[in-house]
Amino acid sequence: MTDAVEFARAVHPARIGEAKRMRHEAREWLAGLELDQDARERVLIAVSEAVENAVEHAYPEGHAEGTVELTLWCEEDAVNVRVTDNGTWAEEGSEPAAYGSHAARGRGIVLMQRSVDSVAIRHTPSGTTVALRQHRVPEA
Repeated sequence: MTDAVEFARAVHPARIGEAKRMRHEAREWLAGLELDQDARERVLIAVSEAVENAVEHAYPEGHAEGTVELTLWCEEDAVNVRVTDNGTWAEEGSEPAAYGSHAARGRGIVLMQRSVDSVAIRHTPSGTTVALRQHRVPEA
């Protein structure tokens, strides 16, 4: 099994306009992998949610120095993506929407969990890391 990308990493400013660029980069990285199209799209949905959460919640309004790190690596049976920020969660006490809720916001974590095989989120005083994992089923 050969892949065009086995490891990739990029760091971007934590700005709304950069989220689109990060999604595009992730799409390019995933395009070269032996991964079926449905799984590829689901990974992109999860990456998009993780990036947007980092941009929106990690840094207080107007914080010019925040960054979001996007890392992708392959294992024989899975694709892994990590989205990391060095900010602090801006909405203290906010909880994600409950399953089945019709809430307009707070559904990003649920969407990530529905999109990929595994989602792990770690909040620390120095930032948040979202780890996404999708098992690989080569395209037929």
